[in-house]
Amino acid sequence: MTRYALALGSNLGDRVDHLRAALDALANKTELVAVSPLYETEPVGGPEQEPFLNAVAIVETRLGGHQLLRLAHEIEGARGRQREVEWGPRTLDIDIVATDGEAIDDPPVLVVPHPRATERRFVLEPLVGVWPDAPVGRGVTASEALPRTPPGGVDLLAIEWSRERRWPGRLWVAGQLVVFAAIGLAYVIEGSMPDGRVGIGRLIGALLGLVGLVGMAWSARSLGAGLTAVPEPASGGAMIVSGPYRWVRHPMYTSVVLLFAGAALFLGSTSALALSVLLLVYFWLKSRYEERQLRIAYSGYRFYRGRVTSRFIPFFL
Repeated sequence: MTRYALALGSNLGDRVDHLRAALDALANKTELVAVSPLYETEPVGGPEQEPFLNAVAIVETRLGGHQLLRLAHEIEGARGRQREVEWGPRTLDIDIVATDGEAIDDPPVLVVPHPRATERRFVLEPLVGVWPDAPVGRGVTASEALPRTPPGGVDLLAIEWSRERRWPGRLWVAGQLVVFAAIGLAYVIEGSMPDGRVGIGRLIGALLGLVGLVGMAWSARSLGAGLTAVPEPASGGAMIVSGPYRWVRHPMYTSVVLLFAGAALFLGSTSALALSVLLLVYFWLKSRYEERQLRIAYSGYRFYRGRVTSRFIPFFL
């Protein structure tokens, strides 16, 4: 059995679905030994295009290098790969970058180790995670080559991605519900309705609560069928950049915090107000996970995040 490192990439269509399909096809014809974490990377060379999702699969097989290359091309073709533009966008790209067998020198058909492997951080970073001693050049391993490549342009998105997982999102929602319940309990125990003239604090609370309700309705209308409590994007949904999403990336979270904080001020509950601040921190952490999922699902999210720099409050937070 010979071991090979295969670099996987996609920047067209449902990128993660293309990569998962490649893993399934490889597992049917070879022994799939390891799969690297998933990275999003800036395109290198070629025309202007969307960012790539990249990973590395380690396989062991009795196939020779040329046979494995034919298999890779078959898998690419099954996912609609077109070879009309050199270094252009592609639904799926599979390159043999390293092997523990004999080197292959058959240009322009196949050269292993890949002649540009030592220059490509988007290959080396995932490769080091699953096969650090992979020979990527004459007397050079992946772990030795990685520090020599320029930093940047490669972002880790997910450690485990080869199968869709919904349980992390459900855990985030469960934690969120616990905070909601704690705030509600604080309202009951400590809060009270005004029994006379309404002070300025209660008026501010009522205004914040109203803004929160309007923001929630506006955000929900903008999301439409994509509205979901879990941080993973809804299946078949689209990236939303209209409505309040033109100014902040997570207006629903902002609106929910404003509603709870406003109610805390109106009811005079200091504990509920403190818990509302805790909820904001929780949403900040949840949004970090959510944005990694959005970047996996939507190739344009990286550019959207660069354009809309505020998570919760325009020009501030």
